[in-house]
Amino acid sequence: MRPDVPHPAAAMPDAVFGTPAPVPGVEDAGRARGIPGGAAPRRGIGRRGGLLLLWMAFALLGQGERCRVDERLASPGATLATYWEAMRRGDDDTVAQCHVGGPHDLPFPGMLWFMPPTREVRLEAIRSLPVAAGRVLVTYEVCYLPDGARVEQRFRTGHELVRRRGEWRIERPLGEASVPEWSPVRRAVDS
Repeated sequence: MRPDVPHPAAAMPDAVFGTPAPVPGVEDAGRARGIPGGAAPRRGIGRRGGLLLLWMAFALLGQGERCRVDERLASPGATLATYWEAMRRGDDDTVAQCHVGGPHDLPFPGMLWFMPPTREVRLEAIRSLPVAAGRVLVTYEVCYLPDGARVEQRFRTGHELVRRRGEWRIERPLGEASVPEWSPVRRAVDS
Protein backbone atom coordinates (compact mmCIF):
# COMPACT_ATOMS: atom_id res chain seq x y z
CA MET A 1 0.00 0.00 0.00
CA ARG A 2 1.04 3.54 -0.56
CA PRO A 3 1.54 5.70 2.55
CA ASP A 4 -0.24 8.72 1.08
CA VAL A 5 -3.55 6.79 0.48
CA PRO A 6 -5.58 6.03 3.62
CA HIS A 7 -6.84 2.48 4.30
CA PRO A 8 -10.55 1.97 3.34
CA ALA A 9 -11.39 0.92 6.92
CA ALA A 10 -9.99 4.21 8.23
CA ALA A 11 -12.37 6.13 5.98
CA MET A 12 -15.43 4.36 7.59
CA PRO A 13 -14.85 4.19 11.35
CA ASP A 14 -18.42 2.98 12.17
CA ALA A 15 -18.48 0.14 9.56
CA VAL A 16 -18.27 -3.48 10.72
CA PHE A 17 -16.48 -5.87 8.41
CA GLY A 18 -16.95 -9.67 8.40
CA THR A 19 -20.02 -11.85 8.82
CA PRO A 20 -23.19 -9.83 9.26
CA ALA A 21 -25.41 -10.28 12.29
CA PRO A 22 -28.20 -12.88 11.92
CA VAL A 23 -31.51 -11.68 10.55
CA PRO A 24 -34.40 -11.68 13.02
CA GLY A 25 -36.22 -15.05 12.99
CA VAL A 26 -33.11 -17.09 12.24
CA GLU A 27 -31.72 -19.23 15.06
CA ASP A 28 -28.06 -19.05 15.80
CA ALA A 29 -25.86 -22.13 16.14
CA GLY A 30 -25.88 -21.98 19.95
CA ARG A 31 -29.63 -22.41 20.20
CA ALA A 32 -29.74 -25.23 17.62
CA ARG A 33 -27.36 -27.31 19.78
CA GLY A 34 -29.82 -27.46 22.63
CA ILE A 35 -28.61 -24.53 24.72
CA PRO A 36 -31.41 -23.35 27.03
CA GLY A 37 -33.84 -21.15 25.21
CA GLY A 38 -33.27 -22.96 21.89
CA ALA A 39 -35.46 -25.31 19.87
CA ALA A 40 -36.30 -28.81 21.13
CA PRO A 41 -33.81 -31.52 20.10
CA ARG A 42 -34.86 -33.64 17.11
CA ARG A 43 -36.06 -37.22 17.52
CA GLY A 44 -35.22 -40.21 15.27
CA ILE A 45 -37.53 -41.22 12.44
CA GLY A 46 -39.27 -43.80 14.58
CA ARG A 47 -40.69 -47.20 13.74
CA ARG A 48 -43.30 -45.89 11.33
CA GLY A 49 -40.79 -43.73 9.47
CA GLY A 50 -38.32 -46.63 9.34
CA LEU A 51 -40.93 -48.91 7.80
CA LEU A 52 -41.84 -46.23 5.29
CA LEU A 53 -38.17 -45.74 4.40
CA LEU A 54 -37.66 -49.51 4.04
CA TRP A 55 -40.75 -49.82 1.82
CA MET A 56 -39.58 -46.94 -0.39
CA ALA A 57 -36.09 -48.46 -0.76
CA PHE A 58 -37.59 -51.83 -1.70
CA ALA A 59 -39.98 -50.20 -4.17
CA LEU A 60 -37.15 -48.36 -5.92
CA LEU A 61 -34.45 -51.02 -5.81
CA GLY A 62 -36.71 -54.00 -6.38
CA GLN A 63 -37.86 -52.84 -9.81
CA GLY A 64 -35.45 -55.07 -11.73
CA GLU A 65 -36.32 -57.45 -14.53
CA ARG A 66 -36.48 -61.06 -13.44
CA CYS A 67 -33.74 -63.21 -14.90
CA ARG A 68 -35.08 -66.47 -16.27
CA VAL A 69 -32.66 -68.64 -18.19
CA ASP A 70 -34.11 -71.06 -20.74
CA GLU A 71 -32.75 -74.48 -19.76
CA ARG A 72 -32.35 -75.36 -23.45
CA LEU A 73 -29.77 -72.54 -23.72
CA ALA A 74 -28.08 -72.91 -20.32
CA SER A 75 -24.77 -74.25 -21.70
CA PRO A 76 -23.02 -74.34 -25.09
CA GLY A 77 -23.69 -78.09 -25.39
CA ALA A 78 -27.37 -77.68 -24.53
CA THR A 79 -27.73 -74.85 -27.07
CA LEU A 80 -26.16 -76.92 -29.85
CA ALA A 81 -28.26 -79.99 -29.01
CA THR A 82 -31.40 -77.81 -29.05
CA TYR A 83 -30.33 -76.25 -32.35
CA TRP A 84 -29.76 -79.57 -34.14
CA GLU A 85 -32.93 -81.14 -32.75
CA ALA A 86 -34.89 -78.11 -34.00
CA MET A 87 -33.18 -78.47 -37.40
CA ARG A 88 -34.23 -82.13 -37.48
CA ARG A 89 -37.85 -81.24 -36.72
CA GLY A 90 -37.86 -78.20 -39.03
CA ASP A 91 -38.76 -75.89 -36.11
CA ASP A 92 -37.82 -72.40 -37.35
CA ASP A 93 -38.77 -70.63 -34.12
CA THR A 94 -36.50 -72.74 -31.91
CA VAL A 95 -33.65 -72.46 -34.43
CA ALA A 96 -34.09 -68.66 -34.29
CA GLN A 97 -33.98 -68.69 -30.47
CA CYS A 98 -30.60 -70.43 -30.62
CA HIS A 99 -29.04 -67.59 -32.66
CA VAL A 100 -27.89 -64.19 -31.40
CA GLY A 101 -29.63 -62.37 -34.26
CA GLY A 102 -32.87 -64.31 -33.93
CA PRO A 103 -34.80 -64.99 -37.15
CA HIS A 104 -32.48 -62.72 -39.17
CA ASP A 105 -29.75 -65.42 -39.05
CA LEU A 106 -32.03 -68.13 -40.44
CA PRO A 107 -32.00 -69.36 -44.01
CA PHE A 108 -34.51 -67.51 -46.15
CA PRO A 109 -37.29 -69.11 -48.25
CA GLY A 110 -35.88 -70.96 -51.23
CA MET A 111 -32.54 -71.57 -49.53
CA LEU A 112 -31.52 -75.23 -49.18
CA TRP A 113 -31.18 -76.55 -45.64
CA PHE A 114 -28.89 -79.52 -45.32
CA MET A 115 -30.81 -81.76 -42.89
CA PRO A 116 -32.77 -84.51 -44.66
CA PRO A 117 -35.76 -86.10 -42.90
CA THR A 118 -34.10 -87.82 -39.94
CA ARG A 119 -35.16 -89.99 -37.02
CA GLU A 120 -32.33 -89.08 -34.68
CA VAL A 121 -29.56 -86.49 -34.34
CA ARG A 122 -26.80 -86.54 -31.75
CA LEU A 123 -23.56 -84.65 -31.19
CA GLU A 124 -20.25 -86.37 -30.50
CA ALA A 125 -16.59 -85.43 -30.06
CA ILE A 126 -17.49 -82.02 -28.66
CA ARG A 127 -14.46 -79.82 -28.09
CA SER A 128 -14.73 -76.30 -26.74
CA LEU A 129 -12.17 -73.54 -26.51
CA PRO A 130 -12.94 -70.54 -24.28
CA VAL A 131 -11.84 -67.39 -26.12
CA ALA A 132 -12.93 -64.75 -23.60
CA ALA A 133 -15.40 -64.42 -20.77
CA GLY A 134 -18.77 -65.37 -22.22
CA ARG A 135 -17.38 -66.48 -25.60
CA VAL A 136 -16.45 -70.01 -26.69
CA LEU A 137 -15.52 -71.82 -29.92
CA VAL A 138 -17.01 -75.32 -30.19
CA THR A 139 -16.23 -78.02 -32.74
CA TYR A 140 -18.22 -81.23 -32.83
CA GLU A 141 -19.46 -84.10 -34.96
CA VAL A 142 -23.12 -84.31 -35.99
CA CYS A 143 -24.34 -87.91 -36.29
CA TYR A 144 -27.70 -88.61 -37.91
CA LEU A 145 -29.65 -91.47 -39.45
CA PRO A 146 -31.76 -90.35 -42.42
CA ASP A 147 -35.21 -91.89 -42.76
CA GLY A 148 -35.02 -95.12 -44.77
CA ALA A 149 -31.22 -95.43 -44.45
CA ARG A 150 -29.34 -98.19 -42.65
CA VAL A 151 -26.01 -96.41 -42.34
CA GLU A 152 -25.48 -93.50 -39.96
CA GLN A 153 -23.98 -90.41 -41.55
CA ARG A 154 -21.82 -87.79 -39.82
CA PHE A 155 -19.92 -84.59 -40.44
CA ARG A 156 -17.72 -82.23 -38.41
CA THR A 157 -18.66 -78.61 -37.90
CA GLY A 158 -18.29 -75.84 -35.36
CA HIS A 159 -19.82 -72.66 -34.03
CA GLU A 160 -18.85 -69.63 -32.01
CA LEU A 161 -21.21 -69.16 -29.07
CA VAL A 162 -21.66 -66.13 -26.81
CA ARG A 163 -23.33 -65.78 -23.45
CA ARG A 164 -26.08 -63.15 -23.23
CA ARG A 165 -28.12 -62.70 -20.03
CA GLY A 166 -27.12 -66.16 -18.84
CA GLU A 167 -28.07 -67.95 -22.08
CA TRP A 168 -25.65 -69.31 -24.68
CA ARG A 169 -26.49 -68.43 -28.28
CA ILE A 170 -24.88 -69.21 -31.62
CA GLU A 171 -23.14 -66.17 -33.05
CA ARG A 172 -21.69 -67.64 -36.24
CA PRO A 173 -20.46 -70.89 -37.77
CA LEU A 174 -16.76 -71.72 -37.89
CA GLY A 175 -16.03 -71.99 -41.60
CA GLU A 176 -17.57 -74.62 -43.84
CA ALA A 177 -18.89 -77.87 -42.47
CA SER A 178 -17.37 -81.06 -43.82
CA VAL A 179 -20.71 -82.16 -45.22
CA PRO A 180 -20.66 -85.64 -46.73
CA GLU A 181 -21.74 -86.12 -50.30
CA TRP A 182 -25.45 -86.62 -50.45
CA SER A 183 -26.54 -90.11 -51.42
CA PRO A 184 -30.32 -90.31 -51.68
CA VAL A 185 -32.08 -93.22 -50.03
CA ARG A 186 -33.54 -95.62 -52.59
CA ARG A 187 -37.23 -96.22 -52.03
CA ALA A 188 -39.78 -98.37 -53.73
CA VAL A 189 -42.01 -96.43 -56.05
CA ASP A 190 -45.64 -97.44 -56.42
CA SER A 191 -46.56 -98.09 -60.02
